Amino acid sequence: MRIGVMLREIGNQEDAPGIIVRNLVDHILLEDRKNQYVLFFQADAFIKNYRSRERVEIVRVKAPTKFLWDQIAVPWVARKKKLDLLFHPKHSIPLLANTKTVMHLRGPEYWIHPKHYELLDLAYQRVFLHLFSRRATHLIAESRYARDEFRRRLSIPKHKISVVYLAPNGRFAPIEDSRVLQSCAQKYSLPARFALTVTRVVQGKKFYPGKNILKIVEAFASSEASKSMKLVIAGRRTREFVENFGARHRWPTDSLLPLDFVPQEDLPAIYNLAEFFVFPSKNESFGIPIVEAMACGCPVITSTTSACPEVAGDAAQLVDPESTAEISAAIDRLATDAGLRASLARLGIRQAGKFNWSDAASETIRILETLAAPTGLPGGEGAGGDT
Repeated sequence: MRIGVMLREIGNQEDAPGIIVRNLVDHILLEDRKNQYVLFFQADAFIKNYRSRERVEIVRVKAPTKFLWDQIAVPWVARKKKLDLLFHPKHSIPLLANTKTVMHLRGPEYWIHPKHYELLDLAYQRVFLHLFSRRATHLIAESRYARDEFRRRLSIPKHKISVVYLAPNGRFAPIEDSRVLQSCAQKYSLPARFALTVTRVVQGKKFYPGKNILKIVEAFASSEASKSMKLVIAGRRTREFVENFGARHRWPTDSLLPLDFVPQEDLPAIYNLAEFFVFPSKNESFGIPIVEAMACGCPVITSTTSACPEVAGDAAQLVDPESTAEISAAIDRLATDAGLRASLARLGIRQAGKFNWSDAASETIRILETLAAPTGLPGGEGAGGDT
């Protein structure tokens, strides 16, 4: 079978979609010893990573915009490749493709929190996700929560959408080497005691409140824990965020340490050094930071809403993301209870073990192979979730 994969997003390794695409494709190529893959790239980034792989053909496709690349350029080139199926691991497919198509849906936030997005972006997503979902042969969601939301909002038939859970990269694990931890602590000037959040504070040109950063900082500022430890905030433009919002909200900014963007290579050590992880996001279609923290043995505070409890199971402190008091109480509880932290660390490592890229890749391959068969549609259970 010949499978085309559209890798427009893979070059951006500073955002979750690009990181997800790279992990998934890397493991699909490791797990699949049978099928042939035609990988479509928009830029040269990462082409070298795949050029020497067996059963892989590299195609560089140029186009002036993302839309033209997805809808005109790739379908035009793909027609000549005699593909059995075309897979886009980010929410888009060519509407005029001459073969079966599979699309990986991301989150339903455009419907749930429309005020977080710019008007044109919102209109594009709402209109075209309807078209893409109708045109696609099959769809993949990141969790049962995301599947059910998309089915309801886009009127997707049950048989047309499967669940394949995401996973943390294998680098996220407990670190025993004290030299690695000490080096990271020095690099980022980390304090002896700190809570951690990994966040996004902008969407396009707008402030993005979806990760609940305002309530996280307010809850930490009002906690007793803020008197003896700091809140470390990792994410692009977080220094600018703290400077601008700190003055406006009169935060005690000496208890906050914004790091801006932290490379994936350094994040595991920071999770290992943190006493606990604070992630009461307003909406997550999966929530990779939850399992990254758990995989490192870092106790987690997360939300009672969206996919957070589905992913965290019984291995986290769950709080109402709209309640500053609940978040603050959970922070104080973990800051003072070493036994609870140790228990959540053990449970978290076990829970994180349920999510791995090998399983996600194997289940994705199964879906693609079944679809490429003349009469088949996926059935049974997805990786960790039902279809």
